[in-house]
Amino acid sequence: MRVFIAISIVAASVSSASAQFAMDHGHAADAAQAARAARAAADAKAAAIASGAPLLPSQQTNFYVGNRGTLKIAPRTAEELKADEAAAQAAWKERCRPIVVEDREGLRRVKYAERDCDLSRFNTAGN
Repeated sequence: MRVFIAISIVAASVSSASAQFAMDHGHAADAAQAARAARAAADAKAAAIASGAPLLPSQQTNFYVGNRGTLKIAPRTAEELKADEAAAQAAWKERCRPIVVEDREGLRRVKYAERDCDLSRFNTAGN
């Protein structure tokens, strides 16, 4: 009984090692070559920048606004957020022109001048 357990453990470890070899078979060289190519491209870009030579289109991946690579974004104040919300609600009311009408059964319904106004988050005309 003990011999069987030892043999199964050895067989499991051998099959695990062969599975790892099968998964990596032939791709380690590809990964090494890709790493070398990436390093060569980075070195070529650094050399072009250092010498002042124009970069190739594939090397121009930086994003600049006004010749600066970073953008500083100031957090918005509560007053600015409230002002924007009020302006958006005013624009919605002007576009949709909601009116409340009562039908013959006494139900209050809201009518709009434009389509899809009832789907807006500013739809508070019936309240």
